[in-house]
Amino acid sequence: MTKSSRLMAAFLAAVLLSWSLCALADAPAGYYDTVDLASTATCRVTLHAVIDHHTVYPYTSSSTDTWNILESADEDPLVSANILDVYKNHSYVKIGGGVGPYNREHSWPKSYGFSSESWVPYTDCHHLMLCDSSYNSSRGNKPFDDCLSGCTSRPADTYNGESGTNLYDTDSWEVWQGRKGDVARAMFYMDVRYEGDASSEPDLVLTDNQALIQVTDGGVAYMGLTPALLEWHLDDPVDAREMLRNDVVYSYQGNRNPFVDHPEWADYLFGSGVISGVGDAPPAMVAIDRIAPNPFNPSTTVEYSVRNPGHVVVRIYDLTGKVVCTLVDENKDARDYQVRWDGRDDSGQVVSSATYLCRIQAGSAAAMSKLTLLK
Repeated sequence: MTKSSRLMAAFLAAVLLSWSLCALADAPAGYYDTVDLASTATCRVTLHAVIDHHTVYPYTSSSTDTWNILESADEDPLVSANILDVYKNHSYVKIGGGVGPYNREHSWPKSYGFSSESWVPYTDCHHLMLCDSSYNSSRGNKPFDDCLSGCTSRPADTYNGESGTNLYDTDSWEVWQGRKGDVARAMFYMDVRYEGDASSEPDLVLTDNQALIQVTDGGVAYMGLTPALLEWHLDDPVDAREMLRNDVVYSYQGNRNPFVDHPEWADYLFGSGVISGVGDAPPAMVAIDRIAPNPFNPSTTVEYSVRNPGHVVVRIYDLTGKVVCTLVDENKDARDYQVRWDGRDDSGQVVSSATYLCRIQAGSAAAMSKLTLLK
């Protein structure tokens, strides 16, 4: 096992030990305590204060740089010596930096606000992602939007049970289904993180007006398109891979992507302006209350609560993010529920001893906890 593989294995073990019955991505206790949800304005201001002033690493350096961070954050969950790129969904052997089959994609294009490393967002790994070099070139600095006609396709590989197609034309890049939400939440992060309140930080703003998206350096810089990003956020919810990526980047930079930890805040700040406990029509919310016994053999019971009526999906995943089985997929009233898992996959086969993830999704809200089968 390589040094980077040992470090990643140790990091994953530490993350798993620290997980408990909690929200989807387990931020440190108290991390979001100062966020004020009383209004969208106070939410934005207080959330910006939480994720502002992160530790900045050099883009390329003989010491720790963005290559080191990204090759941990984007590590292939099936092959620790490889990375899994964002657009092609291809597994590449880690190159450690320099020229190779993949490079670093600024998902918020650097030409829209920060053209050089002197700007803080240039090296922010919450939006930097490893990407096949050719696909990165095809994307260029095109805004994110659905491509509706006259589109060129760049297919994503079928890998780890996922596949799809990137589509683009002259002024839009539509990400394949498996990474639409990842990209959307990176854009939401960039908008809230960068408010132009430091000399090395532009004011980054998401928009639904493509005419505003222009090449610029500093000042106010626009990116989008917001309606498509919100739709992608809902269609591709946070998964175990994205949660782990958030943890890895946090372990270096010291700040988190709040829209991975709290997906429900995206619609609040960029869409309807409604969240549970605020506004007139809160979205469906869920919580995992208890998993017992845990560890278990041969079965365990997941106790969960639905706080507002809605469609609820409860699934078990392995640590690569692959679905093991679906326990619930139906509309639920607002009350407490229990569901039993007998340690079998969707085909009825008993799974092996391991740690798994139980994930509950209701609209844009989700919760996740670990559970361990011991034989």
